Amino acid sequence: MKKLAGVVAALCLMMFFSITCNAEAETQNTDKKVPEINKKFKAMKKERREKLLKALAPDKETSAKLVAVMDNYDKKRHEARKSAKDNIKALREAVNNKKADAIKDLLGKIEADHSAFKAMMESEKTEIKGILSEEQQAKFLLFMVDFHKQHRKSMSEEHVQKKAQPKE
Repeated sequence: MKKLAGVVAALCLMMFFSITCNAEAETQNTDKKVPEINKKFKAMKKERREKLLKALAPDKETSAKLVAVMDNYDKKRHEARKSAKDNIKALREAVNNKKADAIKDLLGKIEADHSAFKAMMESEKTEIKGILSEEQQAKFLLFMVDFHKQHRKSMSEEHVQKKAQPKE
């Protein structure tokens, strides 16, 4: 069980860093795409929630508690990603402008973002453990591993399709 929890934690951290490391590239062309990206993200969250609740088959009370926890942490993750993205963008600018003090400050902020993200994951895991039975916890963990695996695959396929399209 701890091994699977470690796998899920590693997957979440990889997603966190992939988002923050691509901050500059994303901001260059996404201003026009933001509504489309937000729409896809909301659809993915809704799909994840529906499939998860189906897999866990919780009673109404458990379902309501789980949804509330997930919503709370989704909002916190969004804020953490935004902060990390902003700090990565500022770090790029500081490096390009050779501002040593800003670089040092931003490196500290990025490390703090990473630490906060890890702490948030642990806190979420603890809250979810308090809501779900052990069998549901196992199903939750397995679901999340499979969901992230499928999500990475679809993102990779989408990336390949974008590269194959001729540039306009």
